[in-house]
Amino acid sequence: MAVYFKKELFNQLLQFSQQKMPEEACGLILGKSTSPKEELLASSFVPMRNCSTKPRIHFELDPAEMIPYLTNSQNPVIGLFHSHPTASAVPSAADLQTLWHTIPTHWILSLANPDNPELMVYQIKKASLTSYHKLAFVIGQ
Repeated sequence: MAVYFKKELFNQLLQFSQQKMPEEACGLILGKSTSPKEELLASSFVPMRNCSTKPRIHFELDPAEMIPYLTNSQNPVIGLFHSHPTASAVPSAADLQTLWHTIPTHWILSLANPDNPELMVYQIKKASLTSYHKLAFVIGQ
């Protein structure tokens, strides 16, 4: 999978993250799939409020604030963004436990080196044991 975006989008992420310092900034990346090869084109950033009780070391998005974007098929959510004010752009243990693992990409912007901010984009997949259970069904006429 490849992700494409303009420098303007990177600049928006950087500016928002710098404004939120020393707290973690967060938001959603909107865009679309551009081809059957699973290439993604990121088109815009939607800043969100970090509602974590420890916003300097963790981010948490309000699901109610996300719903209008998650249900918009015209401009779908292709990424979850957050910053690491003092850590590298590598997912933390808490990042890997996100409940939003079905969002295709996870973007982390490190501001640990203010003169050289580092953006990384990840795909987080969760695997669990496969289970099944029988469902009722009706065959219509």
